[in-house]
Formats: sequence, C-alpha cells, structure tokens
Amino acid sequence: MRVAYLLESTELSGGVKVVLQQAEALARRGHRVTVVSPGPLPPWFSLAQARFERSSFRESRALAEADVRVATFWTTVAPALDAALGPVFHLCQGYEGSFTFYADRRGEIEEAYRAPTRKLAVSSSLAARLNGLGFGPAESVGQAFDPAAFLPAPSNGGKPNDPPVVLVVGIYEADVKGIAVALEGLRLGRERGSVFRVRRVSTHAPGEAEKSAGVVDEYHQALPPSRMPFAYRSSDLFLGPARPEEGFGLPVLEAMSCGVPCLLSDTPGHREIAGDAASYFADGDPESLAAALPAALSPEARARAWIEGPKTTSRFDSAAVAARLEAAFDAARRTP
Repeated sequence: MRVAYLLESTELSGGVKVVLQQAEALARRGHRVTVVSPGPLPPWFSLAQARFERSSFRESRALAEADVRVATFWTTVAPALDAALGPVFHLCQGYEGSFTFYADRRGEIEEAYRAPTRKLAVSSSLAARLNGLGFGPAESVGQAFDPAAFLPAPSNGGKPNDPPVVLVVGIYEADVKGIAVALEGLRLGRERGSVFRVRRVSTHAPGEAEKSAGVVDEYHQALPPSRMPFAYRSSDLFLGPARPEEGFGLPVLEAMSCGVPCLLSDTPGHREIAGDAASYFADGDPESLAAALPAALSPEARARAWIEGPKTTSRFDSAAVAARLEAAFDAARRTP
C-alpha cells in the first residue's frame, strides 16, 4: 500500500514526532510510506524505512501516487482531498477549534473537520469529543510510542535531588498546555512551605509573562529529543497541567515510562493515559495543585511511580497502532 502523510511543518514538536513514528511503524509492516512536507527533513528524528519528500503538496509525486492520504493538521485537509485517488484520512491529535490561539480561524477549522475525511484520533477521549461535536465518526487508533529510549533510572528511581526538581514541559503561550496554571500552583506551593526547583522545557523562549511569574529556576529551550529522557530521569516530579482540549499528552507518557512520579490535571485524556499510576489535581485549579504537591513529592510516590509508570505505558505501542492504521486503510479502500 502507498501511504502519504501531509505534514505542514517539520519544526520540533510532539505532534510532528507522532506523525513520523506512525509513518515509520507502517513502513516496518511493508508499506511504501512517504511523509510529504514543504519543510526540511527534521534533523532530530531518523526515518529508517519510511521516506521523506520535501515538496509542495500540489507538486508532490508521492501524493499523486498514493493509495491513501493522511492529513495531519486542519490546514492539510484540503490539499489531501485535492485530486485524491483513494481514501483520505484526517489524523487528529487535538481539536484545534477549541484553542483560543485559533479563535479567529475557528470557522476554517470547523470547515476542515466537516470535510469528507475519515477521522483518526490518538485517544479514545479525543474520538469521543470529535463524535460529540458532530465531526465523526472518529476512530481511536491509539498513540504510537517507542519506550526504548525512555527507560526508568536504576535502583528504584535513583537518588532524589535535594531540593527535588519539578519538571514542566510545554509552550506557555498555548493555553491548552496549562503552563500558567502550573506556575501559579507551584508559586502557591512554595508560599505554603513546599521546597523544590522548577525545571522548564519548551520549544519557545520564555516570554515576559512567564518571566514575571518568577517561579522557574532553569529553562531549556528546544531541548533535543535525545536529551529528553535525561530531563525526565533527573527530575523528581513531572507536572502535567494540560487542559481537556489537549488530545494526548505525549510528555506524560514519556515521563511515566521513565518511572517519574506524575501529578496531572484531572482530564479524560490524562485518565486514559495514566489511570491509577499518577496523582491528580482539579483541572485548571492552582489551589488544588498546590495542595497535591507534598504527597506527589514523597518517597512513597517515587517508589510507586518507578514500578507502576513503565507498567502502565507498556499498553502503548507503535506496532499496535500501525496494525490499527493498516486495518482502517484496508477497510476504507474496500468501501465503495
């Protein structure tokens, strides 16, 4: 089967990583898979079996020859449908129409989601959300994940830091990530006596609003993916404040696989990923976050996460996702 993914941008992001992982996993099943993008081949991800074509979508040879096309962002839906020879899928990693960042383009986004594509979601909670909004039917194929690089530290979680380090990953300006909620909760936690250092990782430089919060102790911009496992393992707590609009928090999965305790906003997406293996605070509530910090930073939480985290994330597998994708593609090609 000839499969072509349309990738709007190849900038460093979890969303791009998921697309590349899917493409590679499908190629390992013997399909001719090409990722098409006007941007350059990402230097931070190695494609061993899938192909990469740098081209405009209109001029792409791989798209012209594809049996199946996969749009990966709402802006790629129209070019995916244009002159397609076979079925067109829309891979959804979150519903952008709910993001305030795209408020002025909500009409365009809704139009893209109403287009005649087959929706694929990276989580059951996101599929349910799309179906509830009337954009279905949406099918959950699960999240592609390779745990090989995200192994836990030895010796029951390794030696804790003194003071403990709290890791917060994501773009502050993207309100769906909930970073402002996290920083306010951490500020309140310190005010109430909790002692810790805050480590931030983001693809963007810190803006004035984040700097003025005065909470962050160390900041890493565009940390290479190869360094992320070390960032997780050298932290004592992963704080995941993402809002319900987030389709799937890939850093949560990576942190849990590394055996790091996780304190997460209580959303359907986080519950689907982590279940009982994480601690939770009320979504969007800095007060609840601050109250949950002492228990989340305890030795008991560390020992539990070292065992339960990797066990829980073993449910996520790139090969299983590729098998579901293959089944969905085959079924669509058989449908008149």
